[in-house]
Amino acid sequence: MYIVIVNPFAGSGKAMKVFEQIRQSPAYKKVECRAFITQHEGHAEALAQQVTEIYKDRIICMVVIGGDGTVHEVLNGLKYYPSVPLAFIPGGSGNDFGKATLLKKGPIEIFEGIIGSEKNYLDYRVGTYRTDYRKAKNTRLFANSIGFGFDGEIVKAANHSILKKWLNHYHIGFLIYCLALIKTLGSFQPKAIELTVDGETRTLENVWMVTIGIHGYYGGGMRILPNARMQSNQLALLVLHNISKWKVLVMFVSVFWGGHVRFKEVEVLTGSNVSVKSEEILSYHVDGESGSCQACHIQKVNIPRYVFGGKK
Repeated sequence: MYIVIVNPFAGSGKAMKVFEQIRQSPAYKKVECRAFITQHEGHAEALAQQVTEIYKDRIICMVVIGGDGTVHEVLNGLKYYPSVPLAFIPGGSGNDFGKATLLKKGPIEIFEGIIGSEKNYLDYRVGTYRTDYRKAKNTRLFANSIGFGFDGEIVKAANHSILKKWLNHYHIGFLIYCLALIKTLGSFQPKAIELTVDGETRTLENVWMVTIGIHGYYGGGMRILPNARMQSNQLALLVLHNISKWKVLVMFVSVFWGGHVRFKEVEVLTGSNVSVKSEEILSYHVDGESGSCQACHIQKVNIPRYVFGGKK
């Protein structure tokens, strides 16, 4: 049985249109599928957990149709079921998980690959994070990246922008992050951050952002972490500090092809165990969703999660 979880709000309705297209296809009708439509934020996570508890011995794959936030929820719903394979059909505004794992194909072609005889699953190692207000037992998973500071403020501004729905309607949702960047640039104040990577602690002043990821993409296709490897036991880190505001804008233009790593203000690291702390409240983003904290602990999971894909 294939379980399909659809977020009808993703991409301002795009995900629902993608699902309707797939549901009418011969491929969907020739296999046993059960589809569930989310109704509110957090519903995909609850559905994934409940459905797996009921059908765990019959599930061939859980298919997510939505955006990065929907993947995040379903991944956490499957936290205690690592043997259930996960597949993704892009339907959101950013779809960075799809950019990292899928070859560029249409929705029906992706679905045909999911149900095909050749199971093309990636050995994908996700990350865990725990903010200062969460107990260890409430550690959560992330599939793409988690970032603190400037990029956290950008995602917050993008998610609350009245332009997001309009840009998604014209399939240019990635531009919302560019507009949010320009808006945030004028008001953002760099932070003092204590960064610990694999037991080595440093106190950094004038930090713009700390971004930690599983793969290289974020913000709708920016190659922020070109050294990231999905199958690696190490997280990829980028620290941006001691930089002027005008140079931040230039740096972000070069992110689309990975040229930003040549800037002297950009520090690229790797590590399997990372902590970020500050005396100030830090905005953060994780898999396209925003929040705030003063401390966060991040690790790479060594147990693989099997994800349908085409990239290695």
